[in-house]
Amino acid sequence: MTTGSIDVHSHYIAPAYRSALESVGKDRIGGIPVPPWTPELAIGFMDAHGIARQVLSVSDPGVDFLAGEAAAKLARECNDYLAGVVASHPDRFSGLAVVSGNDPEAALSEIARCLERPGFAGLGLLSSYDGSYLGDPAFDPLLTELDQRHAWVMVHPTAVPTTDKPDLTIPDFMAEYPFDTTRAFLNLLVHNAFARFPGIRWHFAHGGGTIPMLAARMDVAAAHGKVLGPLLGLPEQSADLGPESAREALAGCWYDTALIASEGGLQAVSAMTGTDHILFGCDWPFAGLAYPPEGDPQPAIGTLFGPDDQEAIYRANAEKLLAGLPQQTESA
Repeated sequence: MTTGSIDVHSHYIAPAYRSALESVGKDRIGGIPVPPWTPELAIGFMDAHGIARQVLSVSDPGVDFLAGEAAAKLARECNDYLAGVVASHPDRFSGLAVVSGNDPEAALSEIARCLERPGFAGLGLLSSYDGSYLGDPAFDPLLTELDQRHAWVMVHPTAVPTTDKPDLTIPDFMAEYPFDTTRAFLNLLVHNAFARFPGIRWHFAHGGGTIPMLAARMDVAAAHGKVLGPLLGLPEQSADLGPESAREALAGCWYDTALIASEGGLQAVSAMTGTDHILFGCDWPFAGLAYPPEGDPQPAIGTLFGPDDQEAIYRANAEKLLAGLPQQTESA
């Protein structure tokens, strides 16, 4: 394992966020009991596993489990708390801002407020909001702003409503999370969002969910978008897709290793994008039980890849995303 790795997929739980979850009776996220979190606990995990920096974000369910202004208010409270954590530990943490996906005006305001503050590396979005997936035209104003800012955007899955999935006794983190990430990627692709918003640096959690297994299907649909679009009822933007659209989108995004770091999973992602777009991520504290008390949390990376690729995955690729960001140098 590379000493001083950068974990791009770990979560924080602000006191206001925990209180909001409790106020609506949410004690589990993705089927996992909401764990304790403090900066000190996070640093203890990092030190035990050779992690120099975590890029912190809000996990599912974001803030839109609250309605209206309450969601936007919670986003502000979480972002202000995160700014304080980063300011207190600038060498250990960076942050991804959270916004209300159901309130475009508030989201744009919060993006402007946060992405111009020190310590914020980009934005965390959910794969869908109340059944509306990224790529839907309703998100175009948000994506336009993020495109103009050349923002790093992490897409984290969310649990779909129980009315929209089979009644199985399977926790959401096991299946629905990767499925929903995949749905978001597909919806962005068929709306040609990767080409229309080329400035966004897309980062998909958990290796992109099941995206690697669908690459060939995406190739076919994109290559014949003009013909297949009307036949299959695809959005009108699909007519602008071409033979290289899916491959360019797949290869141009970043994917983290959280909960996919087996040799087979890593090989699938690497074949899709190359090791220069794979990011080390732990999904701590929710995936804390997945890792040993100390040492390399994901030994399959070292087993499968040579030293140069390990250096890229554990640190160098994340440094590229973190480097040169205006918010890292401007005053608050």
